[in-house]
Amino acid sequence: MLISVLYENPAHLSELCEIPEVSAVYLPGERLSGKEVEDAAARCHQAGKKAFYAFPYVFRQEAAAYYQEELDALQKAGVDGFLIRNLDEAGFLAEKQASGMRIFDAGMYSWNQEACAVLRGLGADLLTAPYELNEKELRARGFADTEFVIYGRLPVMLSAQCIALTENGRCEKKTRAFSFRTVRDRKGASFLAENRCLFCYNVIYNSVPLWLLDRAAALERVRFHFTSEKVGEPSRILKAFLAGQTEPPEHFTRGHFTRGVE
Repeated sequence: MLISVLYENPAHLSELCEIPEVSAVYLPGERLSGKEVEDAAARCHQAGKKAFYAFPYVFRQEAAAYYQEELDALQKAGVDGFLIRNLDEAGFLAEKQASGMRIFDAGMYSWNQEACAVLRGLGADLLTAPYELNEKELRARGFADTEFVIYGRLPVMLSAQCIALTENGRCEKKTRAFSFRTVRDRKGASFLAENRCLFCYNVIYNSVPLWLLDRAAALERVRFHFTSEKVGEPSRILKAFLAGQTEPPEHFTRGHFTRGVE
């Protein structure tokens, strides 16, 4: 089994590099400057891991202009490939003839074998299983060249209003600010909100993590996604998984794995 890790908090990198069984790390691109990407990739390589650059969830004009200038630097930074979140990014990398592995994220919707074939034609070297399919639908789709997210708070919404500006009265765009906040909907349900100040949007996550660690035995590629976990928690979860300790926590979700979507 190949284990990869996507992390959002830059403070998590050190502990992830210390776990030999982790084969690849996804770097939180929007959090890191070009020099920080280079340093992070080097640390991953020194630890015997591949380093993939995670693109933003949205790729508006501002992001396209930013990567027009930054792509060469990213290639020189030594990243082994890219986590791609939308078709605009796939087209951008194809147009630039960027080198490196191209991993299409869950939002690229490889729903069935036909969709998988189309996405591979668009440059995908590796696909991510959609969050919306249940176990039966995933088996019908097939597991070939697919990575499965088995742990992490799933993104449930992207939001364009600025939480940082609303809460603090100031724009934090130039600082690449990193923080998580709790927001509530009109019914009082709480969600985890992550500000993405570089491109002015927020990711709203489920308040409890997806937990499929006890369903992963037959999978060849799995991914852990760490967000607001305290320092030390990612390594604890990974080590427990490697030791065969897959009992879920008190509060968790199976996502759509057992029930799918209507």
